[in-house]
Amino acid sequence: MTLWKPIIFLLCATVVTESAFIDTLTKCSIKDGDCLKDLYQTVLQDIGKNGIKELSIPPIDPIELKNVTVNMLDQLEVTMVDGIATGVKNCIFNDFKTELEKEHAWMDLTCDITIKGRYKLKSDSPLLRSIFGKQSIHGDGYAKVKLEQLNLRINYDYFIQRGADGELYFKCKHNETQYTYDIAGRSLFYIDHLYLGDEDLSKYVTTFLNENGKFLLQTFGRSFMDKAMEFFYIFTHRFYDVVPIKHYIIEDLTAYARS
Repeated sequence: MTLWKPIIFLLCATVVTESAFIDTLTKCSIKDGDCLKDLYQTVLQDIGKNGIKELSIPPIDPIELKNVTVNMLDQLEVTMVDGIATGVKNCIFNDFKTELEKEHAWMDLTCDITIKGRYKLKSDSPLLRSIFGKQSIHGDGYAKVKLEQLNLRINYDYFIQRGADGELYFKCKHNETQYTYDIAGRSLFYIDHLYLGDEDLSKYVTTFLNENGKFLLQTFGRSFMDKAMEFFYIFTHRFYDVVPIKHYIIEDLTAYARS
């Protein structure tokens, strides 16, 4: 009996710990967008800074970027070899709405995001070679991007699914997500060791980016934002996949569930 006492104590302590985060969640009506907006704001801050250890959800701020590659218009391949993105936990939910019958939701967020670290850039594009001749564009150095007041408007479809545990969970239809974005504040850039052939273009490119950053982000930034949306989907489901709907939605949504 003496041997079992510490084991029973640890099991009980684990159950208490696992329920701690869930017990702090505000319950909202599925129709109350303001309540849901505040709920997700709190969840983002909790996960962003500390993660939720008892649910095996790691912190998401900073985001580690290891060998993340973006292809720009099939002309340039940019890889963040070893970097971080910060600011996610401080994103502000401006609006959140959902239409249960249509299985559709949309949100509006504003974020200040900084991305920095070691990058690599290369291009084997025939188009760029026709412009610059035989000289190749290549880079391997340090880069930093700071976007102030990045506004994201995201529309997505979802459905409710009954899990193997019998509980109901939200599932987002990632491939059907639509979004728009703009930069209300400043966009600041820095890059080094960027070359055309043997000529270092770093200072010229940094100046050009800082003078034309907003226009370039709207015109050519879609590839980077598409990659950011992949991270958004991953982080969203770190919450949705482990927290049953009943812990933060008042209504019984059984009638809307898929098997």
